[in-house]
Amino acid sequence: MVSRFPVTIQRMALSFRPLALLSCFLAGCSPQRFFYYPNRHLYTDPDQLGIRNQIVHYPSLNGNMLYALFLPATGESKGTVVHFHGNFGNLSNHFPLALFWTRYGYDVLSFDYQGYGASAGRPTPEHMVDDGMASVRYAAAHLRNPRGGVFIFGQSLGGAVGIVVMAKEPLVKAGIFEAPFASYRSQAGDVIRRHWFLFPFYVLVPFLNHRDDPLRWIHKISPRPILLIHGTADTIVSPKMSKRLFDAAGEPKELWLVPGAGHLQCHRADPDEYEKKVVGFFNNIKT
Repeated sequence: MVSRFPVTIQRMALSFRPLALLSCFLAGCSPQRFFYYPNRHLYTDPDQLGIRNQIVHYPSLNGNMLYALFLPATGESKGTVVHFHGNFGNLSNHFPLALFWTRYGYDVLSFDYQGYGASAGRPTPEHMVDDGMASVRYAAAHLRNPRGGVFIFGQSLGGAVGIVVMAKEPLVKAGIFEAPFASYRSQAGDVIRRHWFLFPFYVLVPFLNHRDDPLRWIHKISPRPILLIHGTADTIVSPKMSKRLFDAAGEPKELWLVPGAGHLQCHRADPDEYEKKVVGFFNNIKT
């Protein structure tokens, strides 16, 4: 029996933490580390909500054990959507954002990156790509409907990681990426420019990882289809990031800018329109 995460209720944070960034630099940490805010708290327990689920675990490409939540579709499966979640917390405060897929016939595999939740290891750009590729391969090996295939639904940090994974892993049939950033350096620069007291640390931005920037990989996804989604009022990851990614991507591609929506608030802005758009996008992929 796989143990679940310790139960603690905390407020969910969606933004990068400027004070944590400052303390990280003062402590001599790698500048890459300020991107990640994992914990082991249980925010939402699917068992208590009566949601059918199964906890599964499998090794990442570098051998560290990953934990994931498998949510079976209502009725016959059309395929598996691998959910690449956002930055703060762990899958227990993110899987509800992907739960709607099960109502439309898609199984969901929502996994924790290394260092998040019960997954071993520590988060780095390279490790997250390893984790994503391992999760896609796990999903492909356990499809309830082999004809359905594997899809990626990536959000925020997960969108950035998911783009690189899709470019590297041909098993992915199509991808939807909501509020991804274009590069680690550009996102760090945006955060620092928003907080004047961090300006002295701008000099460290060039030392951030760039090998796994989605902007460097997105053109390799074509001819598989992608949909980029971004709220025009997103103050955490600028909509310009998705525009840059869209311009760099090959066909077929779509960009949907949701007027007035904040960070990962596009679904909440109009649930019916959102679900019609994203579910229709995957439904139209030829088997």
